[in-house]
Amino acid sequence: MREPMILSLRSVTFFTGLLIASLPAAGQVRLEFSQKNEAAFRAAVARYDSGFTREALVGFDRCITEFPAGHRVTAAYVMKGKALYRLGENLDAAKTLKAFLSRYPVSSYVPDAQLTLGLIYAKIERPEEAMEILLAAARALKPSSPPLLARRIEAAMDSTVDARLGPAPLRRFLTQAVTPAERSYLWLKIAQREASAGNIVASVVALDSLAGRYPENRFGERAAELRARIIARSNVKLGVLLPLMKHGEPSPVRDVGNEVYEGVQFAVERYGLDSARRVTVTLETRDTERDPSLATGAARELADDRDVVGILGPVFSPEVTSAAAVANARGLPLVTPTANANGIAATGKYVFQANPDYDVRGRAMARYAVQQRGFRTLAVLAPSDTYAKFLADAFLREAARLGARVLSTQWYQRGTSDLKPQLASIRRAGMLDGADAKLSFGGKVRQATLMKFAGLGVPLKRIDSLMNRSSVISARQLLGPRARALLDSMEIPVVYDESRVDSLEYPVESIDAIYAPISGAEEIGIVSSQVVYFHFQTQVLGSGEWNSFAELNANRRYADGVVFESDTFIDTAGGAYASFADSFAARFRKKPTKNTLFGYDTADMILRLIGDGASTREALEKALTGLRDYRGFHSRIALGPDRVNSALTVLRYEQDEIREVAEVNAGSGEEGERHEGDGKR
Repeated sequence: MREPMILSLRSVTFFTGLLIASLPAAGQVRLEFSQKNEAAFRAAVARYDSGFTREALVGFDRCITEFPAGHRVTAAYVMKGKALYRLGENLDAAKTLKAFLSRYPVSSYVPDAQLTLGLIYAKIERPEEAMEILLAAARALKPSSPPLLARRIEAAMDSTVDARLGPAPLRRFLTQAVTPAERSYLWLKIAQREASAGNIVASVVALDSLAGRYPENRFGERAAELRARIIARSNVKLGVLLPLMKHGEPSPVRDVGNEVYEGVQFAVERYGLDSARRVTVTLETRDTERDPSLATGAARELADDRDVVGILGPVFSPEVTSAAAVANARGLPLVTPTANANGIAATGKYVFQANPDYDVRGRAMARYAVQQRGFRTLAVLAPSDTYAKFLADAFLREAARLGARVLSTQWYQRGTSDLKPQLASIRRAGMLDGADAKLSFGGKVRQATLMKFAGLGVPLKRIDSLMNRSSVISARQLLGPRARALLDSMEIPVVYDESRVDSLEYPVESIDAIYAPISGAEEIGIVSSQVVYFHFQTQVLGSGEWNSFAELNANRRYADGVVFESDTFIDTAGGAYASFADSFAARFRKKPTKNTLFGYDTADMILRLIGDGASTREALEKALTGLRDYRGFHSRIALGPDRVNSALTVLRYEQDEIREVAEVNAGSGEEGERHEGDGKR
């Protein structure tokens, strides 16, 4: 980009001509004509115009020091500042110009000095200070000031704003603006900067403010040109990649694609009914046929169309992965409404998952367990050969990070119906953890061990007494309720009472919760019944696959009270959803499905961002990255730096119904915002 602060030889000659041709107003100091002063100044200007800047600087400095009351002292100050600026000595240049402005505040050269000072601030990356002094320069212009000087000041302001200032600081300057001309200029620049950022609505509002408040402003041509560009950019397209299977037979995959598409259509239709929306959105749809190669080609086509500002879809992870690589490479935001495999959003900053991935789901249940329920002692039971392992691994990492203890982690193969080995191991770990440790003082006890007891506060007389009687004593009796932790910290050997470990007559009470992500709803009965059989008195935490009312109800004897996460919880009792469902049924002659809501909510979220001004690819990417709380009909969507929805609903099956009990945000540094509740489905 051309450096706006370099003064051309032509502009310098113009300025120095002004200096020679006129006598400045010197402010509070009375200046006197001196022929020697005039000769010295003219010689310095000649050197400056010829490019001998260092020699010119010496001459201007001589005019200041030898002729402090001379008629050219003010001009010499300004030219000295310009010479120093040309030489790159910005600090000395600024000092010189500030000294001039302080000594001669009413000089006719004030705007020239402020212009150079503003250019210096811009060059040293202090744009707000640069803009402040440039605005002051424009304010200091007089009717008699040369038109070229006014144009140079405005050009410097344009360069400073366009390269370094956004709408926010400009709005601050607007609150401090003094004249209508100044405010008009700032409204224009705000409109331009908002448009550059893709905030079309904000840009139009700024243009309307300019035209409405200052109808006689001199920026009509520039404002009209900007408005024309905005109108051209106000008609955008949203790409859609879905497995519509138009040439295939009816199938579950085809149903998914078409149900999602109906939700997207309905969202766009409702968006179009809002007369306040300034950005028109149309759909550009491609059928992926559940073929990753077709998804890749379709993504390329959409990326080639510059009117397409984003892509919704695909829905299945393999297609998403292939299309996402293209979209990210071309700077086109892609939002998949349903894909939940790990790592999709990691493709790059233009790729977003509106559905929580496996890692988020596991972390969410760990946060619910530890942060919301206060559970500190946990166990994990999960299949090792399905995506449930990803859930379990994420749960384990997050639980450890939060300071909880996981007593036992047990794996089984998908399809296993007998979980006796795994649950027996968890039971043993829990019983031993809850058992009271026994300390034996019989036989030979190492002196170091005895000293450890003394270090824990046991009196020496008590230790001697126990040794003399070869006693076996309860650790809690000797050390109090924190005995287990104290013994572990001191590495003192203990003996545990295992008499109850293998007897199912005694319940396991030391494990606060067992996290049991499953591969499918058919495992609900297997896991829940065997947890009860092994006599665990604990909270069972599950994955989204537990959200099957039919299976839960069929196993209500064992599954009552189980808690699990879900990416969908529809408040069917709410008036807003009832109205939506009625409108959808009137339009499509059927009720909305879960897939419909995935499509509708994701499209509605994107459309709201576009309608609020994110009508370019870059602006939409930024808006999606900053999205923290979109409330849809099926779920909440909270994106962020990881670009994966981190919000999940926690549900409980109890007394033949599923209730919403909490919301959890598993994003970086987040906690669940809402705790135990009584929402129903």
